[in-house]
Amino acid sequence: MEKSGRIRVRICGEQTDAAGAVQHTEMRAMARHDVKNGTHYLRYEDTTLLAGQAVPSLLKIAPASLTLVRHGPVEQRLEFVPRAERPGSYSSPYGRIPLAVRTREFLSACRVDGTGRVELRYDLFLQGEFQGRCQLTIEMAAE
Repeated sequence: MEKSGRIRVRICGEQTDAAGAVQHTEMRAMARHDVKNGTHYLRYEDTTLLAGQAVPSLLKIAPASLTLVRHGPVEQRLEFVPRAERPGSYSSPYGRIPLAVRTREFLSACRVDGTGRVELRYDLFLQGEFQGRCQLTIEMAAE
């Protein structure tokens, strides 16, 4: 890896479902940051998905895409590519659910030290059915 260190991560989300109801989420964590060939890797534990359990998570931020990977009690993989639809999946102790995301906008301003900001706007589909419009903001700051 070219550079690594620890950073603070704040992930804020907003989802508007098909009926128009809005849900807000926020997660904060310390993350290990690595960068290689212009791609940033953020490894952290998400404690907001399952009560009392930390889910190892990875954000891979490339110049023109973002990939979310989770392992452990929740298995998830989603790839966000501007103006493209990508299949994904979500597996929990309750079963596996096929997902898809259609990314409308991806803006990334990541510095080599891991600080910066990412904004993502996408539509979420569950088993082919529209679930909602989503916004995700990822803020990365020095420890």
